[in-house]
Amino acid sequence: MSDAKHCLLEAAAKLFSKLGLEKTSTRDLARESKANISLISYHFGGKVGLYKEVLKDFALEVQSTMQPLFEEYKKTEMTKEFFVKEISFIVQNMISMRKKHPEICQILCREKSNGMPLSRDIHEDIFYPLAKRFIQSFETAQAKKIVRADIHAGLFFICMSEGLFGFYQMMDCKTSLQKDCEQFMNDELLKNQILNIYLNGVLI
Repeated sequence: MSDAKHCLLEAAAKLFSKLGLEKTSTRDLARESKANISLISYHFGGKVGLYKEVLKDFALEVQSTMQPLFEEYKKTEMTKEFFVKEISFIVQNMISMRKKHPEICQILCREKSNGMPLSRDIHEDIFYPLAKRFIQSFETAQAKKIVRADIHAGLFFICMSEGLFGFYQMMDCKTSLQKDCEQFMNDELLKNQILNIYLNGVLI
């Protein structure tokens, strides 16, 4: 990837997160990236193409970071220990990606709120297959009586992932509730709490 293209992607993540697609001009992007404005069309076909490329690059990075788990899943028998390891890996990966790319996660959150007008293909082609692999693994654990049969795998994944990303959104709001939960900005504490909630539950 050329330096100019990389700079444009970084500037786009920052500006699209802060201003949104409509309020970000190509001049803003060129100024922030210190790249020639003509390179936006050359590399991406325009502002919308750049926006989509920011999201696609992020999705492909998430896909790449999940690959080691999928490879291990292929050759490992499903046990309670492996299921816990799998959930732990996924939660840790979500935390790491959110901390590494907060602007892009903000853009994706806005996309979801608006019905995914420009990211539906990315969700269907990249994110959904990742979720589907988790669902298949979850259902395997159910078949082996490791996980309760009355828990819906897809709903479990949505609640866990959206709850985690919702936590970071709440932390950005600077409310009283945010102050009550500040300790969980520590990655390890947050991961352990999420695992405790979703694996052990809340009832004694």
